[in-house]
Amino acid sequence: MDSISRDTEEKWALPDPVLLGRMHGVVSSLCNSLMVFPHRHRLHHEGSQLEPGKEVRLYQVESFSWLWGRQARKLINESVGTFLSLQKIMQEGGGAEERKPTLVKKCREYRSMIQASMEESIIFEPEEVESDLHAYGQVLYKMELILSLLEILFIDTKPGGLVLNQLVVWVRSHFPTNHEKKSEALESDHPHQHPSYWEIIYGLVLQGSLDDVRQMLSHHPRADTDPFLSMDELLRKMPFYQVYGGVSAAEFTVRWQHWQGECERRLEEGHFATCPKLLTICKILCGDLDTIGSLWDLTDTWYHLMVSTLLYTNPTAKLFHLAGAAQDAIEHTRGNHSAITPLDRILLASMEADTHQVIKECQQVLDNPWFTTHLTDLLYHTFYQQAEFKFLGDLRETLILEYSEVLSGHGSLWQVGVLYLDHCGTSGIAMAQVVLERRPLTSDAVAHKVVQMARDRKFDNVVMSVCRVMGRRALDLDRLGSAIWWGVRSRDAAFTSHIAHKILQRYVEDGKFESSPLLDQLGPAMLLSDTLTFLGKYREFHMLYQDGKYQEAATLLVSLISSKLAPEYFWPVLLLDALPLLKCPKPVITSEQTYELMYLLNNLHTATTTNTEKQNGTATETSQEAFLEKERDIRLALTNNLAKAIIKEGTVES
Repeated sequence: MDSISRDTEEKWALPDPVLLGRMHGVVSSLCNSLMVFPHRHRLHHEGSQLEPGKEVRLYQVESFSWLWGRQARKLINESVGTFLSLQKIMQEGGGAEERKPTLVKKCREYRSMIQASMEESIIFEPEEVESDLHAYGQVLYKMELILSLLEILFIDTKPGGLVLNQLVVWVRSHFPTNHEKKSEALESDHPHQHPSYWEIIYGLVLQGSLDDVRQMLSHHPRADTDPFLSMDELLRKMPFYQVYGGVSAAEFTVRWQHWQGECERRLEEGHFATCPKLLTICKILCGDLDTIGSLWDLTDTWYHLMVSTLLYTNPTAKLFHLAGAAQDAIEHTRGNHSAITPLDRILLASMEADTHQVIKECQQVLDNPWFTTHLTDLLYHTFYQQAEFKFLGDLRETLILEYSEVLSGHGSLWQVGVLYLDHCGTSGIAMAQVVLERRPLTSDAVAHKVVQMARDRKFDNVVMSVCRVMGRRALDLDRLGSAIWWGVRSRDAAFTSHIAHKILQRYVEDGKFESSPLLDQLGPAMLLSDTLTFLGKYREFHMLYQDGKYQEAATLLVSLISSKLAPEYFWPVLLLDALPLLKCPKPVITSEQTYELMYLLNNLHTATTTNTEKQNGTATETSQEAFLEKERDIRLALTNNLAKAIIKEGTVES
């Protein structure tokens, strides 16, 4: 079977003459791969013939995803813990305000994981392609940008619904170029001579970093002149709304209007007429749309321009103000909506509060189920009580199922997929059972993990199926100890009885038990079959004998003989085991027990001499030979023990 990678020279052609051309074949889906093979019936109808003796191959065409990358696997393994803890807390209930801190915390945990992956994507291993890592880093950047915006708009909402202060911080964190250039300029001997000095200042003003603007202006040679001092005062006095500052939105609006009125008055009075650069800054502070629009190339994107415009025109903007402001910014920067990118559509849908469209666009743009799954889960728990967001419940379940299906096809991530399915209703339970049933059992460790996960979810049929497969595999490899262990766990009486016979027969041949510690710890599991019960009790007899507990050992041995649990080919072994007990100076086998042994000896002698015993391979022949050699000694020992036992039992102790 050949595996075709994503780097095939011909994108849609398999390198097989049988399948070249119209690519006729039968395709079946298998998790994240397709099995492609030629179909004789179709070849015949197309007039093609397979050459005699021509090799027909089965191709596994695997889909490539950035989820299989080194950094992405780490992101997946870390995020599952956050997901599971969120589900647990949400199940405990509570109102929207009680749930909000948890949702904000978990959202920021996801963001921190994405940011950590972005930092790691800068460093690449020798086998990794730098261009691939750059593309991977871009995907991560988009994910963090979108998630941080949605956190502001829907999850970490502030009293009164004001969003601008958070949006300003959002813009600063994702567009740090101005702050980086500012640090570069200040490190020089003459910052004002930096080629981008005024562009840096304009950019900082548009991001609301007015303290940084004042610092830059203070390094200008004319910093102590009236125009610069007047501008410094305006920048210092600009009010910023504090959600928990004790000032109402209405009172802040009055302060804002008073401050902006002062900016307009100084502009009209010509305070900055001698310095056109300061004049431009003052026009920005006054909210002059033409001036702000003329500097849009310093804002990088339309949403940066939108935030800068709102900062100086509507500082108390709420979510419903953003849609119109976004349309204006797009119109100014792009000219028409046909030029916007898929990322722009996601951000625009977010500002229009269209969560369904956001999720839909994310699925198409980011091309991975990790982000949309966790995003939808966050939104579902955020709006779980609101009727207009009921669709999020079904959508969340569907996305978790799809994400889990992707993970289930990976050799090391399938366990993570099962953990997600636990929180996906009845469909998730059914799919988890299928995933565990179909998991390739490549090693004992994988089998143990599958059994444990199936047992935790009470998938008894999966546990039995896996144990049976592993038991028969161990039997084929002649690992009887492992086979009996898997047989016991599978609760398969016929199979465990068969393995127990194998162990007994091997003991007859070489006198050694297979995996003795396992037999010592069978416990109640030995009741699964009569042969296994005998095997466990027989091993217990050996332990008693080794510990010097001859009386107890003798009692157990005779009970095994009288219970008829032992297979017939093992009777000679039991009599041989009784021989040293019969020769003890003080009798440990009673007269009644001795009669039981004599009865077994006579039956065995008759069966052996008349050759009526069914032959059972090497084990039977070996035990018979040993018995015939020791039969005289056994009879003599039985006679002597019977005499000593009768005397002991008939003696009255003084």
